Amino acid sequence: MNVETLVFAGILVAAVLTRFYSLETRVMSHDESLHTFYSFELAEGRGYKHTPLMHGPLQFHLVALSYFLFGDSDASARIPAALAGVAAIGLVWVFRRWLGKIGVIVTAALMLISPFMLFYSRYVRNDAYVVLLGLLMFWAVFRYFETRENRWLYLLSVAMALHFATKETSFLYAAQMLVFLAGLFAWRLYDERWRSEGLRRLFLAGVPVALLGTGFALVTYFQDRSVAEAGVGQPLDPGAELLPGIGLSPIIAAGALLAIVGGIMIAVAVIREYGRRLRTDFPALDLLVITGTLTLPLLSAIPADFLGWDPLAYQDPASFWPTLGVLLVLFATSLAIGFAWDIRRWLPLAGAFFLPVFLFYTTLFTNPDGLATGLVGSLGYWLVQQGVERGSQPSYYYALIQLPFYEFLPVIGGLMALAFGVRSIRGPRKRDLSSEDPEQASRKFPVIPFFGFWAITSFLVYSFAGERMPWLTVHITLPLIFLGGWAIGRFLESVNWSRMRNGKGWLLAALTLVLIVSAARALGYLLGAEAPFQGSTLDELRLTNGFLAAAGIAIGVGVAIVYLRRNWRLVNVRQMAGVITLMILGLLTLRTGLRASFINFNNATEFLVYAHSASGVKNVMDQIEDLSRRTTDGLSIKVAFDDDVSWPINWYLRNYDQALFYGPSPSRDLLNYPVVIAGDNNWAKVDPLMEDRYFSFEYIRMWWPMQDYFNLTPQKLGDALTSPEMRGALWDIWLNRDYEAYGKVTGGDYSLENWSPSDRMRLYIRKDISSLIWDYGVTPAQLVAEPYVDPYLDRIITLPAGVQIGGPGLAPGQLSGPRGIAIAPNGEIYVADAMNHRVQRFSAEGLVLGEWGSFAAAPEGGVAPTGTFNEPWDVAVGPDGTVYVADTWNHRIQRFTAEGEFLSSFGSFGQTGEPTAFWGPRAIAVDAAGRLFVADTGNKRVVIFDADGNPLGEFGGFGLELGGLDEPVGLDLDAEGRVYVADTWNQRIQIFEELDEGNFVAVDEWPVDGWLGQSLENKPYLAVGGNGDVCVSDPEGYRILCFDDEGEFRIGWGSFGGGDAQFGLPMGLAFADSGTLWVTDGANDRVMRFELPGEE
Repeated sequence: MNVETLVFAGILVAAVLTRFYSLETRVMSHDESLHTFYSFELAEGRGYKHTPLMHGPLQFHLVALSYFLFGDSDASARIPAALAGVAAIGLVWVFRRWLGKIGVIVTAALMLISPFMLFYSRYVRNDAYVVLLGLLMFWAVFRYFETRENRWLYLLSVAMALHFATKETSFLYAAQMLVFLAGLFAWRLYDERWRSEGLRRLFLAGVPVALLGTGFALVTYFQDRSVAEAGVGQPLDPGAELLPGIGLSPIIAAGALLAIVGGIMIAVAVIREYGRRLRTDFPALDLLVITGTLTLPLLSAIPADFLGWDPLAYQDPASFWPTLGVLLVLFATSLAIGFAWDIRRWLPLAGAFFLPVFLFYTTLFTNPDGLATGLVGSLGYWLVQQGVERGSQPSYYYALIQLPFYEFLPVIGGLMALAFGVRSIRGPRKRDLSSEDPEQASRKFPVIPFFGFWAITSFLVYSFAGERMPWLTVHITLPLIFLGGWAIGRFLESVNWSRMRNGKGWLLAALTLVLIVSAARALGYLLGAEAPFQGSTLDELRLTNGFLAAAGIAIGVGVAIVYLRRNWRLVNVRQMAGVITLMILGLLTLRTGLRASFINFNNATEFLVYAHSASGVKNVMDQIEDLSRRTTDGLSIKVAFDDDVSWPINWYLRNYDQALFYGPSPSRDLLNYPVVIAGDNNWAKVDPLMEDRYFSFEYIRMWWPMQDYFNLTPQKLGDALTSPEMRGALWDIWLNRDYEAYGKVTGGDYSLENWSPSDRMRLYIRKDISSLIWDYGVTPAQLVAEPYVDPYLDRIITLPAGVQIGGPGLAPGQLSGPRGIAIAPNGEIYVADAMNHRVQRFSAEGLVLGEWGSFAAAPEGGVAPTGTFNEPWDVAVGPDGTVYVADTWNHRIQRFTAEGEFLSSFGSFGQTGEPTAFWGPRAIAVDAAGRLFVADTGNKRVVIFDADGNPLGEFGGFGLELGGLDEPVGLDLDAEGRVYVADTWNQRIQIFEELDEGNFVAVDEWPVDGWLGQSLENKPYLAVGGNGDVCVSDPEGYRILCFDDEGEFRIGWGSFGGGDAQFGLPMGLAFADSGTLWVTDGANDRVMRFELPGEE
């Protein structure tokens, strides 16, 4: 084993250590948690459905496999990326023949210390796999070009397949390879001797025509696409907001036609001139055919979009079938080209490509929709995203931020390669290509020029594409590393190392290092915020002395170097300075990478992250786990979280069997959860619920790097660089990620505690587990239990019923679980006799006048017979005497005459949002105009109908905010037409007022200290009296509560029991014209009449 191999092995060992060390420590970021969670779902056997939103499926399968082997954790989720990162460094070795002996070591070392390569090899994103697969693709291309062996085409096919199953960067990598190969093929044809001058001219004319047409078509297409996407915003998933195809504009059509004509001209000229030689003498053509035909079907989103069809509308036949037609045409085109090339070679290569693509996108054939989302949706979705410009980073994002802050060494290496290239073109050592053996020349792939082309096109495409994100810097850095590694290696090979080792070389090297450091230090004093020679204070003198010392050392060392180099050539000194400079830059790069990955890994002070999780997430999860294990001996604590914190909290709560996602609409059900997490966008909704029942702890959940670099102009740059204070502040940020000086200059606060931009969250811990939360900074004084005080107690009276009717039984006049009650205009009383599945009619004195109904349950997908009921919960009477019944569990409203003759019905079970799709309607009310208001309890709304059941409008919808409803039950209207709603699970009464016809909005609310349980029977009703009093039942509180029209509590009565002042389950309420209140007692099967006392 030689030194070169030993050094490379040492780099591999360092790669393993840096990629695998402490993988568990960093918090999962927003995007990472999506990948880890859905991989977990796949590992748990719950399947996986590809969506272009999260790129390709390969990562999910690899991470799921890692869970299977090592268990689910942050570390195991990152193992596949770390393995890919190590493998990519190891793969550098196979490029040794092109990079050179030293170049391969330098390239591997650059891959090792690159901040982006290191960070994103420890990150659950696709980019680590792309680096490995991209290198495999290019290695296969280089080797096939040299050997013409089919095995390299198979490697190319499989590597491309896995790349396309990884991330949409595959389209760019393939395009870069195709363009370079096409240029190489065209140059070879141009350099060939043609038998027919006419065909040569046809070829030379066809090339610019094809290029011009393709350029016009693509530029116009992307301009039109950007206009079409303006203002759409960022969709959450491919189906959330679909854009129509842009249509075939005349310019696109003309450009495409030109491209086709140019292609035909080229094809005719080349085929007629070279014939069968095309299969044997042009490896670039072989690679073009394989890469182009395998990629072509996956480009179907572009022609479909050209033609005006939406490639993302998988469920819309009007777009799906034409897009499928485009896909099949492109498949057929690939097959035809493969047949013309060599069908016996093409078919196995196509199988090696499409089999992995189909397997991964369909999740081993369990998700057939993956063929559409993968073959068409992947490119279609990310074309849309370029117009959305996620992140909205400026076009100079990579040139002025990412590369200068992190990858300055590969950039310098790339510039060195450019200098070598210019010198090789201009210099006297330029080779005479005409004297080279044509056969040997045709087998040499221009690897280094390809690296240069790859680096330049990557930088340009990613800089001007719509979406600019930090992790995409990986794909700019990779070619720069290979190009720079070759250039630095070539430079190091040119160094006269024997001269360095002898003739005072080491002394000169040490002095050169001192010179560089001292000169840099002196320059820093001159360019700093406070210049030397500015005063005589102690600090000013210290600054001046520091500058004089640094400058003096630099001058002295410079003189010593001039003296010692008398026997040295200037070129040797320059080489030594170059080596030392590269060493310093290498150490700075290593420091930058280690700081980002192992020190600032959870902080937004680094620019190579975006939407980055803060350490507060793991602090919260540590507390929740501790509480859970101390209260449940496991992970069974009830914990609720909102949509703001769902990522990464979804991932971290994956094993909590009682976790609840309550989205953007918290309800009082949260009070049943001892632990609640809420993001800052929902604090205004959650805080009123938590009140003094919970302790709260605030953390930063997610943050973004400082973005003051937006909207830079030459003027702003000039002002910043000419200001000593700003120069010093920017230097501190670049060198140490220290924002203190910058904050002083700009007047901002860049401390981590007050970092902006950031999103915060609160952890709420209920006080009834107070004995367990001393560890969390709560003092014993805060843990004193506060006794419950009934706010209504002072005005609770004993009020016996003056009249009682009913009693348990099936006979007329007897009741079983009565619910709603209504008073007709003539004073007659209607009672929803729920458990007897009927309606009973009484006189004002309580005499039975009639009854109707019997039990029938609607079959699934059908309707029950008319006039039958399944637990009717409420009844109402219109101004004309028509009786409406809420047939609750048949999910319909039935309409009868006063005597019970059936008139009509409407409604059926549903959660679709249709007006007549009900879910357990429990209350109804009729206004003076005969309009019917239905409390569609399960669907959290109130729906308005005319007397014949035609929908007029609705209001409510799930929510805790004013106007939102959660389990609405009781309904009534006052004399002014305002609607009062018992908003049960929000524990409040809301008042809705009509702005215009059918349009009701909430105008007021007041809390009700009651309705605490969520049982099926704890459903309160309400009634509005003629004087404006609002009385509500508190079923499981066994009482009636009455308020004035301002929400002030006026009077209440009742307790549990069967006495004439007690209730078993008070439910329905109705005021008679006389002011008496009728109440149904569901558990005691009776109806009671009360005379309310007057105002005090």
